[in-house]
Amino acid sequence: MRTVAVTDLEGAEWRVRVVWAPRWRALARRFGGWRAKRTGKAAEAAGESVNFGAKVAESGGGGGGGGGGHSLGDEIAVIALIFIAFVAAVALFWWVLLPLLLLVLDLAIVLILLAASIVARVLFRRPWTVEATTPGRERVIHQVVGWRAALRRRDEMADSLRRGLRPVG
Repeated sequence: MRTVAVTDLEGAEWRVRVVWAPRWRALARRFGGWRAKRTGKAAEAAGESVNFGAKVAESGGGGGGGGGGHSLGDEIAVIALIFIAFVAAVALFWWVLLPLLLLVLDLAIVLILLAASIVARVLFRRPWTVEATTPGRERVIHQVVGWRAALRRRDEMADSLRRGLRPVG
């Protein structure tokens, strides 16, 4: 949401805003350590799938043909062409289609969570946090029920700061 920048009569810069997720820092502290604990398992799994494809290609090239007018060179060329097409299809899936699929899935999950959180805020009437802060870390916080009321309170706090009045938290 838009942050309103205000300079009071004493020359202090204030930023007044409606906070969307006031508990983010607590959640990040609690659940944010998972990135440091990640290992290279995804890279190992990718290497294993490529090695599996190479092993199949090495072991599956069985004996010769049963005649029929085709030479061994033609069979090897067809097998090589099929192998190259298979590798190209796997590479296309791995580096293009799978990331696009995951992107669409992530977007769908984010939109569902956003809709659910907005509905939950409206139904359970959870208050919005309106805060005014200065670079010196002075902070005034108000809890307001209703989105429009929070926007009105943000504008009222900005106007009172312009007039030289300190908002009371």
